[in-house]
Amino acid sequence: MKTIEHPLAVAYLETVAREAAALGPERRDELLADLTEHLAVAFAEQPARDEAEVKAVLDRLGDPRVIVATAREGETVALPVGKWHSLAPLILLPVAGLLGGFSLVLGGIAMIAGVVLLWAAPQWSRRDKAIGTVAALPVPVALVGMAFTSAATGPLDSGLLALVVPSVLIPAAASVYLFRVGRRMPS
Repeated sequence: MKTIEHPLAVAYLETVAREAAALGPERRDELLADLTEHLAVAFAEQPARDEAEVKAVLDRLGDPRVIVATAREGETVALPVGKWHSLAPLILLPVAGLLGGFSLVLGGIAMIAGVVLLWAAPQWSRRDKAIGTVAALPVPVALVGMAFTSAATGPLDSGLLALVVPSVLIPAAASVYLFRVGRRMPS
């Protein structure tokens, strides 16, 4: 592959590289190699001596944004998954039941956030996500039960404890399972 030396052509390729940052590394490199080859062939067939001729060659190639948008079609963009995104559902699911013992709203928000983050995380299979979701089901049941129990008997009752314990332990067991499965997955 020839190198392109004209400043306008180099700037064009740099613009394509910036626009293509969201593409996968292999696809981005392939796109840049193809464009570099097209430019090399175009300059070999008709040597561009001044800026107008170089601009004409670049105009024939097209706008870098359009080229990258076309390259993006059909490609799934994998967003990077941080450590927090992987751990958040494992923490939020069991904590939701515990928070529900203090505040029904916080418990509900933690459970919903945990399930959403679980399904958004790519490292678990559908089966694993379904297990995590089913394990989170005791949380809303316990939250509703806690609301009725605390309204009928007061905030501290043995019935309340009987609802909080499964709403913490079952999601905690699922979190341990998901953690172990997630560690076995190839990265």
